[in-house]
Amino acid sequence: MTMFYTLAKIIASALTVVMTFLTLGAGVGEVHQVKNEEEIEAVFSVLSDCHVEGLDKEFSFTKTYSVLSRIIDDVNSLEGGNDAVVFLGDNTMNGQHIENLLFFGAADNLDTDEVFVLAGNHDYSNGEGDFEEYKARYMGYNRAFFREDLTEPYYYDVVNGCYIICLSSEDVTVNDMYLSDAQLSWLREVLDKAASEDAPIFVMSHHPANYLNGRDGNELTEILNDYDDLLYFCGHTHREYDEGSVYTLDGVNCINLPKCTHKNESGTGIGAQVEVYDDEVVVRMRDFYNGSFVEGAEFTYNIG
Repeated sequence: MTMFYTLAKIIASALTVVMTFLTLGAGVGEVHQVKNEEEIEAVFSVLSDCHVEGLDKEFSFTKTYSVLSRIIDDVNSLEGGNDAVVFLGDNTMNGQHIENLLFFGAADNLDTDEVFVLAGNHDYSNGEGDFEEYKARYMGYNRAFFREDLTEPYYYDVVNGCYIICLSSEDVTVNDMYLSDAQLSWLREVLDKAASEDAPIFVMSHHPANYLNGRDGNELTEILNDYDDLLYFCGHTHREYDEGSVYTLDGVNCINLPKCTHKNESGTGIGAQVEVYDDEVVVRMRDFYNGSFVEGAEFTYNIG
């Protein structure tokens, strides 16, 4: 970790205190539970598209930060705690240092030892900057707060027997995802390892699986479809949650999460609470802003 990001972590902690005061604290925070406390093997929460904004004349940064802070408060209210929390990218609006300080400072308040932060197109400048510069910035903050040994923007970890695999586009893009041969080869190796252990597999990506570009065919779904016991989570589209948010693509079970800090008809703060049991995975959509599960939005997969 460089001296710059060491200092950035200290500044982020101070900013968090100031922002908590400016936004009058967080939110609901009422304790909630998993479906079956006696048989739960792992539980984690997944959120997407926080879009924490920087300074502007409308002080919108306080608005997005206050929503995110309230969401985190509810994530932390899970009885027994989360084994992990995953952010699917577009954590910031423009990849600015101030936005990263605000986002990572807020995420550092999560009551879990495992935080997975993916990069989205907005974290990589949304098609307008130098990829290597923004990649280094994202990885610098991620190392400083959560992943000290990170060597690539794509990585994985095993949490209570579950493989959580994080993909990353490798170019400055907006609606395309560029995955190198090296990343796809790495993905196959990790998937083979998980499959050999009969482990539940969760592939996390900012973009939907069919947004792959620059390759022949949809190579990503072709790879994923070779493995059982796999769920693919993504964001990017900002689609309001509805029955079409959970779907099958080329045989791959996919879940597309909305922008969690946007207020819309289907609710603010919607993400997924993922509960892993011995022979199944239950995905329950939760409105983390208002502290309630989304009615009729529970999905069971024969995984594990």
